[in-house]
Amino acid sequence: MNEREIFIALSAEDNLPRGNIWRVTAKKTDFYLDFEGDHAGGFHLSMHGPSRNFSGHRFHIESNEQAVSTARAKGAFIEHDLGRAHAFDGVRLTDRAYRVARLRFRWDLQRPRYREAALSRTPMPKLGTGRDGRSLNTSLPPNYAWDIDFVVAYGEPYWPAPDESDGPSARIGPLANDAGMWLTATSYHRPQDVYPSPEELQLPTPGAGETPHTIMSGGPGHLGVQDMYWFVEGVTTRELLAKTAASKGRSLDAPSA
Repeated sequence: MNEREIFIALSAEDNLPRGNIWRVTAKKTDFYLDFEGDHAGGFHLSMHGPSRNFSGHRFHIESNEQAVSTARAKGAFIEHDLGRAHAFDGVRLTDRAYRVARLRFRWDLQRPRYREAALSRTPMPKLGTGRDGRSLNTSLPPNYAWDIDFVVAYGEPYWPAPDESDGPSARIGPLANDAGMWLTATSYHRPQDVYPSPEELQLPTPGAGETPHTIMSGGPGHLGVQDMYWFVEGVTTRELLAKTAASKGRSLDAPSA
C-alpha cells in the first residue's frame, strides 16, 4: 500500500494557519497522528494494527527524547511525564470500532488580539497525490472549539451516527492500512462550556499585561472517556510557560542548537 497523508489546520480569513498543522498518516499496518514543524517535539499517536509480530491492535502516545531535546534547544516549551510511551485502550463504540483521540482547536487561536502569537511558523503543506488536506477558515463562535474525533475500525470505515455529526461535509478521510483497518475523522463545532476539555488541559488565556503564547496540551480524557486521548491547541501566557520552564531548571529562550 502506498503511504497516504491527510493534513488538518485551523486558519482564519487570511488563510494562514494558527497553532500546529496536524498530519494523519497510513503506513503499512499502522496509522500515525503527529504535527508539523521544527518544534514538533518528537510526540506522536501510534495506532498499530495486527501484523506478523502482533495480533489485535495497540494505541499509544510516544515521545522521541532526541527530538524533544532538539526542540528544547530551539526554544520550544516542552514538558511531559510520559516516559517513552503511554498506552491506552480507546473508547469502544462497537465490536469493531474505537474512538481513539480528539484534536481540539480553541476559538482563542482565531481571535484578532492573539493573531501574532497564534500564527504558525510552518506554512500550509503542498497537497497532491497521496496528500489531502482540510482546513477551517470560518470564524468559530465565542467560546466554541473545533473538534476532530478520530475513530479506528476493522473491515470498513466507521462514522458516528448522523445525529452526532455535522453531516457529510464534516467527514475527513477515510484512510486504510494494510491490516484491513480504517481511520476516520469527524469534525464538530462544540461549545466549550457544554463539552469542556479535561481540567488539566484548560490553561488560562492572557490577562492585562501578559504576553500571549500558543500551546498544545495533551492528556487522557475525562467523564467516562478516560481511554480517549486529547490534544488541545490554544493560547496561554508566555509568563506561565517561562515560570514552568524555570521550575524544571530550563529557560524558555534556550539558544538554538
